[in-house]
Amino acid sequence: MMRWHAKLTELASRLKPLNHQLTRTFPWSLGFALGMILYFAPHPEWHGDLAVFREAAETLRHPYWARWLFTLLARPPEIVAFILLSLFSTALLYFAIIVFQGRHWMVFTSFAFAWTLFYGQIDGLVVGGLAVAWWALTQNRPYLVGLGIILASIKPQLSLPLILAIWWWSPSRLKSLAFPAVVAGLSFVQWGWWVPEWLQNLRFTQDLVGLSRNISLWPIIGAWVLLAWPVILWLPLERSRKLVAVAAGTALTVPYFPLPSSVLLLCMPVPWWTYVTAQLPILSGTLGEWLYYPVKFLPLALLVWLAWPLIKHKWHGKKLTRISRKDE
Repeated sequence: MMRWHAKLTELASRLKPLNHQLTRTFPWSLGFALGMILYFAPHPEWHGDLAVFREAAETLRHPYWARWLFTLLARPPEIVAFILLSLFSTALLYFAIIVFQGRHWMVFTSFAFAWTLFYGQIDGLVVGGLAVAWWALTQNRPYLVGLGIILASIKPQLSLPLILAIWWWSPSRLKSLAFPAVVAGLSFVQWGWWVPEWLQNLRFTQDLVGLSRNISLWPIIGAWVLLAWPVILWLPLERSRKLVAVAAGTALTVPYFPLPSSVLLLCMPVPWWTYVTAQLPILSGTLGEWLYYPVKFLPLALLVWLAWPLIKHKWHGKKLTRISRKDE
């Protein structure tokens, strides 16, 4: 009992600085988020994704343990489920902004964030899970890394490369798998060996890949885009910047990475033009869907931005062993 009390005391002391960051200010952009939640809440006809989570979860391509979340969302009245999902997503995104050192206004005033709220999507929970895992990594808490990983894994097309990177950097890779192993095991108890069926369903995504909101370059150049990964992994970046590179690489290379998932990029320390580019599709209804095309090149532009100090030093014949933010 004393041992667990000591562990909890140690965890509380580690959380204190983070709690101070979370509570010392109330970002003005959170007012936009709360206003949108209140405005969207009385309109269940807008919450298309939430309706599917609540009524047809078995038709989705998420790992089966995500169905427990969808079952919880199906229990309360729709408006309650929407408000709870939106509030949790907003809170986790705020946590992610602090952990990843992003800018709050770039997230909460973005078209991507508004999109996730409007349809009742779960991208905020996934990004929050990645933030929990990253924070736990920096605090040398491998079991909490696993907690973040299992939350982030409910939407693997958004999170899988980042999950693998954080797990690889974990202070104990084995301990980081403890919580995911328990959750996966319980899902096998309930649904049997569901992995082959799930992988089979992942093959039928062509209807999504061709959508205009897909900002990946996969629809344009196909699997050739995967050749970006050796370069991404080779870049001599400090870990926090490598995380941004992996996030940009994910958006660049997975077959389907929809615009609302760009909240992941906006939570990170990225330049202002990331926000401007991601906002362009808000005018697509008036000016046309061609406004999605600049966003398709945003992940590639971010990778060039991250690698620019190396390119600059190579151009001038200098040696640079590792790129950090001060090299910009």
